[in-house]
Amino acid sequence: MFDGIDTGHARPHREAGHVSSAAQARQSEADLGQLLGLCARGDSTALRRLYDAMAPSMLAVALRLLRHKSHAEDAVQEAFLQIWRNAGRFDAARGSPRAWMIGIVRYRALDRIDAEGRYTDDSDMPEGAPADPVAIEDRDALGACLGELPENWRHSIMLSYVEGYSHSEIAARTETPLGTVKSWIVRGLAALKTCLEG
Repeated sequence: MFDGIDTGHARPHREAGHVSSAAQARQSEADLGQLLGLCARGDSTALRRLYDAMAPSMLAVALRLLRHKSHAEDAVQEAFLQIWRNAGRFDAARGSPRAWMIGIVRYRALDRIDAEGRYTDDSDMPEGAPADPVAIEDRDALGACLGELPENWRHSIMLSYVEGYSHSEIAARTETPLGTVKSWIVRGLAALKTCLEG
């Protein structure tokens, strides 16, 4: 319940009228920022539009961490509650609207992992690879290791884990075959693990 806005049945899903993955990928940061501004002024219609635009990507991030649909959906709901209440705190000078919202759902998912004492990684990732490199505490080491990756690997990882795009959305945005994008991300994460453990 978003301060009187009933979202009890507003789970991330595909149905008529919802924004497609391709349209979502084209959603400009300016539009998202404008919607956040309207949310800060209590515009519930803007919240619905923001939800339609961002919920699929946010759910994908939560699923990647939690590997459990209902838990991931709950994390998305908690994230949108936080977004609704704190929209006025968004600062475009500190990052994009998309990255800000993805960060919120990531923290909600990580809170659930910490609370439940469990951690599961992405089935697409090699054994032992960091499932969410952005969550690594040593940001200096992470930044240095990211800098050693080939540009295509680094860019794909950042689009996936910072901006929240799915593999198929990254393939569309970079005009690269889906299998190649998946390979870049898997190899990049494996290289990150090796570098961070070195």
